Amino acid sequence: MWFFALAAFLTNVIRMNHFIGVTLSVAYLILINPPTLLLLKRITQMRLYRYASLLINFLEVLGYTAIIYSLGGIEASFITPIYAALIMYVGPLSPRSFPFVISIMCSAAFGFVVAAEYFGFLPHQHLFLPSDPPLLTQLSHLSVVIGLLFVVAYISSFTGSMLKKSRSKLREQTAELITANEKLKQRTEELVHSNKELEQFAYVASHDLQEPLRAVTSYVQLLARRYQNRLDSDAEEFINFALDGATRMHTLINGLLAYSRVGTQAKPFEPTNCETILQQSLDNLKMTMEETGAVVTHDSLPTVMADSLQLGQLFQNLIGNAIKFHGDQMPRVHISVRPDGNQWIFSVRDNGIGIAPEFTEHIFLIFQRLHGKEKYPGTGIGLALCKKIVEYHGGRIWVESEVEKGATFYFTLPRQGEQ
Repeated sequence: MWFFALAAFLTNVIRMNHFIGVTLSVAYLILINPPTLLLLKRITQMRLYRYASLLINFLEVLGYTAIIYSLGGIEASFITPIYAALIMYVGPLSPRSFPFVISIMCSAAFGFVVAAEYFGFLPHQHLFLPSDPPLLTQLSHLSVVIGLLFVVAYISSFTGSMLKKSRSKLREQTAELITANEKLKQRTEELVHSNKELEQFAYVASHDLQEPLRAVTSYVQLLARRYQNRLDSDAEEFINFALDGATRMHTLINGLLAYSRVGTQAKPFEPTNCETILQQSLDNLKMTMEETGAVVTHDSLPTVMADSLQLGQLFQNLIGNAIKFHGDQMPRVHISVRPDGNQWIFSVRDNGIGIAPEFTEHIFLIFQRLHGKEKYPGTGIGLALCKKIVEYHGGRIWVESEVEKGATFYFTLPRQGEQ
């Protein structure tokens, strides 16, 4: 305000007495700030705080009124929006009635100045007019200003009320979110602890099962060797059943161990060449491929951030299944890959017996099998292990297939540097 007054004085819009009045009024407004802020800072009771706020607002209204008087009184009606600024300011910060109280203060102060000038109690500060306007004109201006101030008070009060309701609702929502977040955090910690206990249980239980299983297998093998050709065919069949069961149990325990170790005993991810890992997997499957005449081809494969051992298990299980579940034709398997945004999409396509669409989700559950072990041996852990490995690496796995038309297993891995 003072800078506007200075500019007006320098351009001869206002005279020296107007400029001095504005300067003194602005100085007054500046000087009342430190003590009023100190006063508010020391008050702790809400009731006293509100009364003190009203007092401070009254002092500010006096300062604004002095500025209006210095610039011509009724002639300065065009700067009464400075009252509106004060009213709008107190709305969001004070009780709902405060804007109306401030409006009454402003109206009373402005009306007092107009009346005091008109009746000669205050010196006239004419700015543009040589004399006072007619009483009716002054009353009209005064009525318009007071009406506008109360309109502003209503808007300020309504806005403040809406803001307070919004703040209250936001506080409630924030409190609910904090509570929900704490519960979620607690639940997550419980789940992590529970998962660790389950993984530890699976690991320990599997290890504890290995020793008696080895003893059973050893004694059954010893029984078979010692009494070879001395027992009837039924006894030999029973011994073979026992050996077969012990062997399958051993395979099942090893599968459980591999499943429980994903995420607990994994190595840190490092750049891993998929072609090298694929070749190692094919070397492990060499005997199976020779027996079935399987042909495995592949595209150029990328380097990814992964646990090389687990990635090898993934390739070996998917390719091994593709070879195992072959039909009448010689098994043919093709591994391809393509980029998709920040991930690679790998596919393992075969020409085998295929999978009915209703079982494409079912096959990734642990111990779930679609065929009897007599026709297709296995434990039902392989694809569940593949799913766990892929998800541990930040990807997902799915299959597209039809019966007797082969199957294509897809899995994604983040591109190098995207983990």
